[in-house]
Amino acid sequence: MIRLLIIVLFLAFTAIFAMSNLDDTTIWLASFGFSIKMGKLIALLAVPALVLGLLMGWFGEFRQRRRARKAESQLRSAQKQLIELHQRLDQIKAPASSTPSSETAQTAQQK
Repeated sequence: MIRLLIIVLFLAFTAIFAMSNLDDTTIWLASFGFSIKMGKLIALLAVPALVLGLLMGWFGEFRQRRRARKAESQLRSAQKQLIELHQRLDQIKAPASSTPSSETAQTAQQK
């Protein structure tokens, strides 16, 4: 939502600036000069910059989502290992806990 607000503010500022500066301006690039309205120049620079910024953010978001999916799969595998280890521990404890009770029963019978 914040990104959308920033985009709308950027476009509004660009549109206001473009409509306020309708004078022809001579632009020199090296030895090549051309005359263009300042509003058109700003629009020709701002729109591609906005599109490029959106694309870069979009690709960055995909990379972040890929990392999150990888971390989630590692977490799931770690949880499975933890459950498996708990089950093995319970299996080890179960025979050990039944052994002392049978020993106490035998000692009780001997008395």
